[in-house]
Amino acid sequence: MKYLDTYQFRLILDLKKFELQHLMNTFQFPEEEVIKVQNKKLYSLNVLRAFIEKIISKNERQNKSTFN
Repeated sequence: MKYLDTYQFRLILDLKKFELQHLMNTFQFPEEEVIKVQNKKLYSLNVLRAFIEKIISKNERQNKSTFN
């Protein structure tokens, strides 16, 4: 399994640190899926993918309800 740390994840998504923290808190990233090594947090690519899909799905549902 492959992992990304917070910095790599932010670079890929082009997010600032506070933006990523806001997403993680708002959409309740599963903390039990985070691997902590020294002073870094590592996130599984599979879990990150599912998390991003969850955000997109929720956003799409909100947009549909706004336009209906």
